[in-house]
Amino acid sequence: MLWLIISFIIFLALWGLAWRSQPKLALGILVGLCLGVPLSGFLGPYESLADVPMWLPPLPFMIITLIFLIYGFLAWRILDANKKSN
Repeated sequence: MLWLIISFIIFLALWGLAWRSQPKLALGILVGLCLGVPLSGFLGPYESLADVPMWLPPLPFMIITLIFLIYGFLAWRILDANKKSN
């Protein structure tokens, strides 16, 4: 229990330093934690590595790829719409 309190204090201090030097990074960490806490109830706990679903390890890469795909599509549509209006 003591190591949890110590690690929380260290994490909080590092997050405070990130907030002072790079607020966007600290905000991203905060949003990720706020999204991760409710989702963690659906993903665990696992007894062994064999219990982990096959889709779970590549999930962050899939999410980032989909975000980039959507961003690219929207940027293409907006640029195309701007080109037609001129």
